[in-house]
Amino acid sequence: MKNRQPTVGVTLKLSKLEAARRQLETAIILFFQKGDAVSIHTLATAAAEVICNLNTARGGKPMMLDLHDIKPEHRDELRKAFRKAQNFFKHAKKDPDAILKFNPESTEFFLFDAGEKYRELSGEFPAILNVFWLWFRCRRPEAFFRTEDERRRFSNAIHFAATTDKTKYFADTLPVCYAQMSNPNYVKLKSKD
Repeated sequence: MKNRQPTVGVTLKLSKLEAARRQLETAIILFFQKGDAVSIHTLATAAAEVICNLNTARGGKPMMLDLHDIKPEHRDELRKAFRKAQNFFKHAKKDPDAILKFNPESTEFFLFDAGEKYRELSGEFPAILNVFWLWFRCRRPEAFFRTEDERRRFSNAIHFAATTDKTKYFADTLPVCYAQMSNPNYVKLKSKD
């Protein structure tokens, strides 16, 4: 996470992408610290929406939120389902007495999708996003294509992610990611703009 100065008496000048990165990093930190699930989801979906809009404006490859692989006649229904919790947490004008059944695990997919697209749009892979990316992929190894060699190389990481409390995982993995990034042989991703 980039060094943040106190904001009292200071005006911040941010791009939309910078604002989304900050929301994502904060959501990920709260996620690993087992913070409030509603706050995490609100930050994650706000960042995902900004990143999705930027991606569309730049002509990027579709994100999960774009519902590109869904038949047009089903997109509205699925979009409402995706945004149900997000809208519930932001608005109360039409349904002030509503109750929501919310599965906080859904937030992980928004964090992953937004993090992947942030990396593509910015050419950066901030350490905090990297830790979440590793954790998510290691917690769901069956969901990702991997060669036999990759499965062998990642077996210890998958075991560590599966058997370690997520707060400890974050505390142990973040310094490794920062150290890796400060290594002169670390390759920064190239922006796809």
